[in-house]
Amino acid sequence: MPSVAGTLLIGAFVTPALFWGGAAAVSAPILIHLLARRRFQRIRWAAMEFLIDAERRNRRRLRMEEWIILALRCLAVLLLGALVARPFFRPTGVAAVLGGSQRSERVFVLDDSLSMSYQTSTGTVFERAQDAVRRLVAAIREHTPDDTVTIVRMSAPDSPIDVGTYLDDRQAEELLERLDAMSPTYQAVNPSRVIESVVDILERTPGMTNVAIYIISDFQRHDWVQRDASATPDARTSAIMEPLIQWAGEDRSVKAFLVDVSQDDPANLTITDLRLRGGQLVAGAMGTLQVSVVNHAESGVDAVTLQLTVGDFPQESKTVGALAPHQHASVELRATFVRPGYESLRVELPPDNLPGDNVRFAAADVASAVRVLAVNGEPSSDGFDDELTFLTTALRPEGEVFSGNEVVVVDEAELETTAFDAFHVVVLANVYRIAEPVVESLERFVSRGGGFIIYLGDQVDPELYNSAFYRDGAGLLPAALTEQIRPAEPAHLIVVDRLHAAMRGLSIEGDPLGIGQIPFFRFFGCEPFVGDATEDADAITPRLAGTNTAPARVVARFDDAGETPAIVERAFGQGRVILVTTTADKEWHAWPDHPTFLPITMELVRHVTQRNDTGVDVWAGEPILLPVALAEFEPDAIVRTPAYPDEREVGLTAESDGDGDGLVFRWNHTASPGVYRFLLKRRKGGEAIRLVAVNVDPREGDLSSAEEIELRSAMGTLPFEYVKGLDALNTASSDVRVEFWRWFLFAAAGVLMFEQFLAWFWGRRR
Repeated sequence: MPSVAGTLLIGAFVTPALFWGGAAAVSAPILIHLLARRRFQRIRWAAMEFLIDAERRNRRRLRMEEWIILALRCLAVLLLGALVARPFFRPTGVAAVLGGSQRSERVFVLDDSLSMSYQTSTGTVFERAQDAVRRLVAAIREHTPDDTVTIVRMSAPDSPIDVGTYLDDRQAEELLERLDAMSPTYQAVNPSRVIESVVDILERTPGMTNVAIYIISDFQRHDWVQRDASATPDARTSAIMEPLIQWAGEDRSVKAFLVDVSQDDPANLTITDLRLRGGQLVAGAMGTLQVSVVNHAESGVDAVTLQLTVGDFPQESKTVGALAPHQHASVELRATFVRPGYESLRVELPPDNLPGDNVRFAAADVASAVRVLAVNGEPSSDGFDDELTFLTTALRPEGEVFSGNEVVVVDEAELETTAFDAFHVVVLANVYRIAEPVVESLERFVSRGGGFIIYLGDQVDPELYNSAFYRDGAGLLPAALTEQIRPAEPAHLIVVDRLHAAMRGLSIEGDPLGIGQIPFFRFFGCEPFVGDATEDADAITPRLAGTNTAPARVVARFDDAGETPAIVERAFGQGRVILVTTTADKEWHAWPDHPTFLPITMELVRHVTQRNDTGVDVWAGEPILLPVALAEFEPDAIVRTPAYPDEREVGLTAESDGDGDGLVFRWNHTASPGVYRFLLKRRKGGEAIRLVAVNVDPREGDLSSAEEIELRSAMGTLPFEYVKGLDALNTASSDVRVEFWRWFLFAAAGVLMFEQFLAWFWGRRR
């Protein structure tokens, strides 16, 4: 460790040699002064005696004036030498002279999110960040060796790499080795949470009053700017640094340095979504998947190819057309599912500069068939009079091609002993009334994702249905029933929502299929639930029964005078309910005779089995929470990561879900995207497999960086400096070496002016 004197005298100048040269030049005025005093031959004569006597009386004053002029000239030369040597200020050196301690804590916050793995012509953006840390560490070792260093990864802010490390030779080498071993993760980051963790680290270091925080990142705009669209711009972002501002208060000194290592004009394609379309997947049948792709670039891209893989079987690829700058595209892929059970899905784009977001995974539950429980409210030995003859025929028509549906018919007396969990859809057809325990079971079934379709008829009591199923909008029924309507002239069907999954493709403009020609002689009036208009009526959200506020959605209506709704849909928990205000048979209409009856009936069933996602979806780095039924499964399971068999399987024990009737398996180690397999043990014997897909957060694919002015808003009142690129890193170390040569320039000019003034003043007097 250098001494204080060495710190002040040697290290206080950018170019010390120039200072010593200037110090040597101080001898020039002295030599001139000595040469001016060389002796001459003295010749005394009488007239000089008076002058000599006067000179003796003024000799002391004159000598003092000469010494002052000489000192000013020497000082001017010394100041000019110091000026060209560029002096700077070192807090540690000055603090040591004053007897105090100004040691600083240097906190490096290193962004290791997925976006930092973007590949440039010279390496990844993360490698730039590592180089920035190396340069800053070298500057700290050279200029403020007493300072300590802390390194925090944004992906794991609660587990810092180093805390309060002194940068001696050994520890600096070890720190740089750990830095070199780091690599970007697949995770997204939360700057607010990172700053809170940094404050926690600082609070555990008592006596720390001088802190410099270096945030080294690509500063993605969605992380640092777009916080809360409803708030003002300042309020949206300044909350990020608020914990640090409060920690600093008035007693501590904190300064931030934002080192932006992002790539200018990055180009990137991202798969943002992969989800099931068209209802429950069935083994042996074609399934539809929807893939969303976005071009995060300022320039367009040519057509690219999407490749879908189901399990280990590649499916037919599909080309996505050319994409304009920042354009989104949605593509439907068709796939064949060979076997029932959980199946893994993988869709990918060709690799680009950020390959981590070019792949997306999903886990799909493939059934052997869509199991439909149909409750017959008016059975008959005559098929034409039976309530469900036409409905079951439409769902399971005869022929060589399997429709994908298996229909089980029961009467209302068998409902209390029927387990709804064994089915995907429950259909009520002209059922008179249902016991309260059955209603509760149906609500649980639908709220967990089941489908429910209600057909009415002459046995339906609207008051009983409203009290059991509607309950002022809190129940299953999408609308409150009124009275039966018998129009004077037959009513006809009008499709209101042509984009609805059950009507799309059949309700063509101009009605060439003749849907509007079907006569309806009787139907029930109803008042659809209005609910919360801010919610999406087509969205399935995890609500519990009794708290549903989603509005109902009218899919089709009749053309009678009151424009009575004919088909009404509403979300309930994680499932869907559809109300058809007429009968399932031909008693009130002639629809079964029309060719649209079969496809619309099929599509209604498929629609209520549709999910907005494919299984449980988790972002990389987040824990997997897998709920299972306590009565069905043992609390012990085995987990296989995407790296299996290279990575060993791990045993896992479930926890109670809090309600006492379920278990939750929690798996925290999801650093890698892919499909995680949970091998469960059934209490009745045998094994079950559940798959969970872990994906990267698609927002990481948007590489647009926040501008400096936006980051100024994000910093709030915290002092900071913004540094763009590695070449400007000297700015980030300006707090440890502050040059002040301008003051030497002003001082030298002042000394020379003062010397000239004194020489003129004293010379004139003489």
